[in-house]
Amino acid sequence: MKRLALGLVLVVLFATSGAFAQASSKPIVGHFALGYAEPLGTAGDFVDAGWNISGGVTMHPNPQKPFGIRFDLGYSWFDASNQAVDSANGSGAITKVDDGYASMGNLSVDGLYEFGGKGHIGGYFGAGISSYTRYWSLTREAIVSGIYCDPWTGWCYPYTTVGDAIVDNDRLTKIGYNAVLAIAFPLQSGSEIYIEAAYHRMNTDPATEYLPIVLGWRW
Repeated sequence: MKRLALGLVLVVLFATSGAFAQASSKPIVGHFALGYAEPLGTAGDFVDAGWNISGGVTMHPNPQKPFGIRFDLGYSWFDASNQAVDSANGSGAITKVDDGYASMGNLSVDGLYEFGGKGHIGGYFGAGISSYTRYWSLTREAIVSGIYCDPWTGWCYPYTTVGDAIVDNDRLTKIGYNAVLAIAFPLQSGSEIYIEAAYHRMNTDPATEYLPIVLGWRW
């Protein structure tokens, strides 16, 4: 994945040769994307690679200038690594852990510089601040029972099933920052398909870092 991100940088640099100052866009541009999310740094010791979904808008105060302000809302999901599960079971816990996950939510405000466009290959790069919410949970398979009431008939009856019971969990919200780099390909409709790499860093100790690489649509 690091090679893919480096390849994206090289493609963008190639595409931008002679393309700067061509960007001209709508006052407001929407975007939606989904793709891969790679944990970085110490996060890679506790979770495996996962997925990301994001969306938002970019506002252009002057559509004839290559500058924009982007608001992006994203969500990433990661499965707990075997190392994390083994560590939890080796910490003297009475209840055995057999699974877990972590999620990262972000609300980012970025300043963007856009290039290309006008029917040609283009893209953008930028950076900004983010509000992050990190949640993790360790679980075990357990027999769950309760009472279910049918909303149509009003009849209630007991049930028993196998599900995941939470052994330990935590939620934390903090500020951080991010940087984005993308290449965009024009469509006949006037919209764009883009490939984006985004570095996210939540200010925790140690830092929580991850890198989504997504395929998206701008319109």
